[in-house]
Amino acid sequence: MAFCHFVTEQEAKKRKLEEDKERKKNERMMLIAYQNMAAGAVSYLKGHPRTGPVIISLAGAGVLGKIVLYFYNRHCRNKKIRDRQEQSRGLINAVAESVSKVTDSESDEIVNKSFQELKAALRNGQLTAVEVLMAFQRKALRVTKDINCVTEPIKEAEELARNLDASPGFKGLLHGIPVSIKESTSIAGYDRTGGMEVHIGDIACEDAVVIQVLKDHGAIPFMRTNIPQTMLSYDCTNPLYGTTFNPLDWSRTPGGSSTGEGALIGGGGSVIGIGSDIGGSLRVPADFCGIFTLKPTWDRVSRRGLLTHSSGNLTVRPVIGPMARDFDSLLHLTQAIMSPNMYELDPLLPPLPFDNKEYEKTTPLRIGFYTYDGTFQCQPPNVRAVMEAKAALEAMGHEVVPFDFPTMMGEGFQGIKRFVHLLAADRLAKLRKLMANDKAVPAISTNLKLGQLPVWLCKAAEFIIGFKDQMLASMFGAAVGFRSVEEYIDKVEDLENFRLRFLDAWLDMALDAVICPVFPSPAPTREIVKMVTPAGVYCWLYNAVNYPAGVVPVTKVTKEDLDKTFDPTHFQPRNVFEKLLLKSTKGSEGHSIGVQCVALPFKEEMCLRVMRDLAQALEKRN
Repeated sequence: MAFCHFVTEQEAKKRKLEEDKERKKNERMMLIAYQNMAAGAVSYLKGHPRTGPVIISLAGAGVLGKIVLYFYNRHCRNKKIRDRQEQSRGLINAVAESVSKVTDSESDEIVNKSFQELKAALRNGQLTAVEVLMAFQRKALRVTKDINCVTEPIKEAEELARNLDASPGFKGLLHGIPVSIKESTSIAGYDRTGGMEVHIGDIACEDAVVIQVLKDHGAIPFMRTNIPQTMLSYDCTNPLYGTTFNPLDWSRTPGGSSTGEGALIGGGGSVIGIGSDIGGSLRVPADFCGIFTLKPTWDRVSRRGLLTHSSGNLTVRPVIGPMARDFDSLLHLTQAIMSPNMYELDPLLPPLPFDNKEYEKTTPLRIGFYTYDGTFQCQPPNVRAVMEAKAALEAMGHEVVPFDFPTMMGEGFQGIKRFVHLLAADRLAKLRKLMANDKAVPAISTNLKLGQLPVWLCKAAEFIIGFKDQMLASMFGAAVGFRSVEEYIDKVEDLENFRLRFLDAWLDMALDAVICPVFPSPAPTREIVKMVTPAGVYCWLYNAVNYPAGVVPVTKVTKEDLDKTFDPTHFQPRNVFEKLLLKSTKGSEGHSIGVQCVALPFKEEMCLRVMRDLAQALEKRN
């Protein structure tokens, strides 16, 4: 039987070889026939008097067809954008009409209450949820009229407020408190565009987990806020909703990408809000707009329902986080978000609800500080902010010691190359595909174009520019992508090793927390910010190592700060980015400067303890 089976297999192989030979022979014969037919047609056309005009006509028709198709597609795209803008304007006009009977003075009386006053008034019935909502709606519309921070009101807000007023009994941590929401966070019945045409009409079927949790605690999502196109910018402009301005100075950027949140809260139109962060997108707007925020550890807060263009990148991930006008508001919002029901709604998270006992501890801490991370020099006002935070924490009984991690580790955080290289591992190819029908705004066009440069040119530019400006050279080095999966894995391993060395440096000094700059300068002007994206490196560090980091507004830029900044004996820029930031700092007197407060992963309570003590010390000083 085995012999017969063997013979059969041999015969099958032989037949297959013969069939392959016959098929190839037929293919060759067909190819020759087609070639002869084509040659005959060309020979005929060569002698035909109308051949030239016909070819020219066909070519012209092809070109004309492409032109017509281009303008047709542009017309459809523009109509899609106009329809989306009209929808937003319709919602804004409807809310404006509904709150028209509320006067500005009535609105301000409610909006200017502290969080505790609002909370008490809502609980004891002195104010209804509807009254508070309408007051904040009116104020938010006044703010956005000036700085364009709201994309649209949430039309279901009034129904939510009325249901709360009609439901006696349990009152959640945020009962009746209006909360603004970054546009990229899912709300059922609304699209999340990220400021891009491609996402218009991508309607969410359900609320993001964090929205569900907020509603469970009685919060009322009432406004959606603006974002930069692609959400990868420290400025905020997009073709759908336009440009958002800094509430403290319209000539300066409000930061990004949680831009609308920072601007609305900083302008007084909201008390608490939800944003997100992958490279400073919570902390930079908080710093520039003078408010509080907390960037959590990955997986401490659910990301389900967040629009992101970095899905699939497991090395650097986005996080959802709270923003607020003061520390008390931030604390209550964080406690509500990190309540047990969030971990029930998203079982993929480690079950770590907010630990009030850990937060309420008052034992003295050992806190590290630094004003230079081995990359950008910080300008005098930003250095002074950290030193004032140090003095304030010491006054609260904490030990604050220098944490010179670049020297301890034998290197600074090579964030521009190490962080950006992995964040944009595909050279932004995925993002460019999504942007195929969009016109890129100036704030992101440089980054998109950089990813399209030939790899050899990026490497050559990095080598040549590196002789004079290592910081600028590293931007080209980060844009080369990866030649193989093996090379990518090697770079991921490098980042993992950096994380371990950073942790060892932290633990060797027995630190509980760290304070440091948010940004190396005051908020840049709109013309400059698009050229200094690498200045976000002070924030990138804590995205790369995955530590929670909050922002506390500490001080304002003074005339003395500016005198020192422009005195070469105090501050001397070393590279093109520092020179641009120096140019941008002119006229920044009075602008808010914040400080980052950082703790180890999943130690958000520790981070908030430091923020609490710093805020209290600063309040006593003032």
